[in-house]
Amino acid sequence: MDEDATIHRRRGLIATLATLVVLVLVGVFVFRVVYYINLIRSGATDPASLSFTNAYSVSAALASQPVQDGMFDLATTDDPSLGSSSAPVTIVEFADFGCPYSRESSFVIRELALAYPQDVRFVYRDFPLTDIHPLAQKSAEAGECAQDQGKFWEYHDKLYQNQSSLSEDRLVEFAQELNLNVYQFESCLTSGRYADEVLEDYQAGVEAGVRGTPTFFINGNRVAGAIPKNILDALIVSIVNREAQ
Repeated sequence: MDEDATIHRRRGLIATLATLVVLVLVGVFVFRVVYYINLIRSGATDPASLSFTNAYSVSAALASQPVQDGMFDLATTDDPSLGSSSAPVTIVEFADFGCPYSRESSFVIRELALAYPQDVRFVYRDFPLTDIHPLAQKSAEAGECAQDQGKFWEYHDKLYQNQSSLSEDRLVEFAQELNLNVYQFESCLTSGRYADEVLEDYQAGVEAGVRGTPTFFINGNRVAGAIPKNILDALIVSIVNREAQ
């Protein structure tokens, strides 16, 4: 009987400690978000000083490579984008359809694109981490094939919404569900028509210091990791207000 009581007490203590650890971690995260937002609103920080590598998939092949600091002028003319081409804020995202943090960011991007259609231009570029996500390259090519038929963003959403069940067969099924010309889509995908273009995106990212996903370039400033919505929102407002002065 005493032994059972001791076991119950231990289990209760472990549960209490686990709850405290979770509360501390949540508290630290909330504090960090509020801290960053206050700095941004006060004008005391800029995108180049931010980093969110706790929400970041890193390529083992790239992790040890040196990273150059500075501003980066990335070509975006042939990449899928949302928002006005004359927007004061341009956010280029290098992402991987197999990355859970890219998935998390995709919902934030879609929401903020609707909120700031004239103030922000979001640009998507591929950065397939094939050493972590084997289907990343083919998924990126599939997105390009959907872009051919004017439905990149719808296909982008499908990939992230079904990330846990991606397969080559599913890539074609998504095209069917979006009422794409499946014959045209499948021909594009199986021929590898956009394999080189995806690799060009990847190489451009590497040269700009991308080492994992997601990585953002906010008006040329690199930010690694999934940016919490409140912080990205505050950054956008801060830059728009600064540009308007």
